[in-house]
Amino acid sequence: MTTILRDVEIHLPASHRDNILISACGRPLEPVEIGKRLIYLPPSPGVSVDLPRHQLEHLVADIFRMHIPSAAGIEIAQTIGYMLTQGYVHRNPKNPETWRRIYSAVGTQAAFSPIQLGAMVTGVSGAGKSTAIERALQLFPQVVRHDHVPGFATPSPQLLWLKVDVPASGKIMDLVENLSRATDAALGTSHTEDLFKGRRLKGAALAHQWLQKISCNFLGLLVLDELQNLFSISTKAVRTTAARRQDGQRPMLRIVDDEVLKFLLTLSNFAKIPTLYCSTPDGMTALNTRMSTAQRMLTAGFHTVPHALSADDEFFRKRLFPILCRYQWLPEKLSASDELRRLLFDLSAGVPRMALMAWFHASRRAIQRNANGLSFEDFLHVGANAMGPLRPAVTALLSDDPRRLQRYEDLMVPVHGAS
Repeated sequence: MTTILRDVEIHLPASHRDNILISACGRPLEPVEIGKRLIYLPPSPGVSVDLPRHQLEHLVADIFRMHIPSAAGIEIAQTIGYMLTQGYVHRNPKNPETWRRIYSAVGTQAAFSPIQLGAMVTGVSGAGKSTAIERALQLFPQVVRHDHVPGFATPSPQLLWLKVDVPASGKIMDLVENLSRATDAALGTSHTEDLFKGRRLKGAALAHQWLQKISCNFLGLLVLDELQNLFSISTKAVRTTAARRQDGQRPMLRIVDDEVLKFLLTLSNFAKIPTLYCSTPDGMTALNTRMSTAQRMLTAGFHTVPHALSADDEFFRKRLFPILCRYQWLPEKLSASDELRRLLFDLSAGVPRMALMAWFHASRRAIQRNANGLSFEDFLHVGANAMGPLRPAVTALLSDDPRRLQRYEDLMVPVHGAS
């Protein structure tokens, strides 16, 4: 391990050298190399067309494992790499100050570094936010076990990243349980049992105890997905009333548990653990009403994972659609025509996950009806049946009408772009 880290340090700026935590992150990657590493295409169906149809039907599901990185996905990976290394600059275990901060009270840690690294990823449901983040995280090892860490007498594991979902309840106790279980899975520890046995601590105290337990593992990046779960709307009646409004205003969201937001501020202000937040647009909008919180969540970047706004969108037209057309498991191939591309866009509103769903269901139907190939009728049938329940949401996205979009809390379209 020592030799590998020494080789990595050759590619690092002088300020990042002689720090085993930064070296464990690997060398910075060029955007082109990141894109090559992020992409995943399932095996081509060309070698499987002679299989019995009941076996072909199972292979079609491989399409859901496909990942085609967008420009936003590459930018997210770059931000993750930046946050990891920058978060370790002031946590060099060779520096005695690092250990003094670890063993000091939480409130005394704030002054040591001005850097508070937070970033936000948003986009409509199905745009590929979580997948983009997960693929980017795989560019880095989750755990690196060091033979020697200054300050330790025995080998010690470094926890580079941790990704958890904000629980549906939005409660601090459930969030801490998610964090501790994810930590145990990565490190092989028993923090969950230790923290929750007898429930001696509650709320923020339990969260701080978890932070203390992982402090010597030098968590490099915490990813909190489904951040919109922190907020809720009081009643269905409130949303129904808002839908009738002529000004397109959405009902106000309220925080479920203030202790969670306080804990997030602790991560930023005191623990200085870089944190990446992932949310649907309604969660982002709710956070923007709390300026102090939003500021800390955007210091390292804001990324929107967009969906196509038309069938001529560059990513949809040049990458997603042509690649999907390769995945035809029957002998007669449907040509990658403009008409087919427009139909797929109409069925999916340019949302990648829904485009994959449409292709999957149409392929499966063609196999089940013993056809020799896909047809337009397969896609039309899917739109009216298998994907019928999604049609109102798809229509709302296609309309770009705020009054229609506000009926779906995860479809309010954010501003496209990243910074």
